[in-house]
Amino acid sequence: MPSNAQRSEEFIRFSPLDRLLHMVVMIGFTGLAVTGLSIGLSSTAPARLLIALVGGAEHAAWLHRFFAVITYLCVVVHGLWFLYYRLVLGGRLTGPHSVAPSLKDLRDFRENLDYFLGRRSAPPEFDRFTYMEKIDYWAIFIGMNTMGITGLVLWFPEFFTGFLPGFFVNIALVLHFFEAVLAVLVKFFLHIGLAHFRPAVYPADTSIFTGRTTREKMMEEHPGQWRSISGSEKPTGKP
Repeated sequence: MPSNAQRSEEFIRFSPLDRLLHMVVMIGFTGLAVTGLSIGLSSTAPARLLIALVGGAEHAAWLHRFFAVITYLCVVVHGLWFLYYRLVLGGRLTGPHSVAPSLKDLRDFRENLDYFLGRRSAPPEFDRFTYMEKIDYWAIFIGMNTMGITGLVLWFPEFFTGFLPGFFVNIALVLHFFEAVLAVLVKFFLHIGLAHFRPAVYPADTSIFTGRTTREKMMEEHPGQWRSISGSEKPTGKP
């Protein structure tokens, strides 16, 4: 068991809500990918096998909608959190603890590019979230909304064709499928690779599961946040 001194060198990076939502999204997104691609590629043998294993096409479609609902509920909770953070807690959406984009991200990108090209000796002082982490987050957040809207059109075509031309269902089908393929590529390759398996944190970054990070890791990867924590500000579990 870690000593008290070791525990004192750990800081909260992700709150229990962050970790719970991440776990639900992991389960929901994986279920969406498996059932959705099986339905969309049902002419292939692996897809037919998966559909048979879950009890047929109708059951696969039911599971797909179930996973869609629980996944999109996480998107709603995130949206409500932003409102709570801004209106109740009085936080700055573009502040150093927020995952929302800010002008500092543009400066960090330019300075990081200079660092890679050898035009500066050190990388920029990232705050709680780097610009790559924000891109990762917002790509998924926006993509979930695109998937949600097109998915609703496909789920309730009779309702939407009551005030939209019928070809909108076909457009929604094409957008939903190709957005799903793009989301799977981004989530399972870019996100997991950058967030969990990059060389600096090999064999894995587990902070999203434990909620904690070490002083050394924070000083190296988020020096701006470390400076605020070691100064007058307390570490927080939310943006």
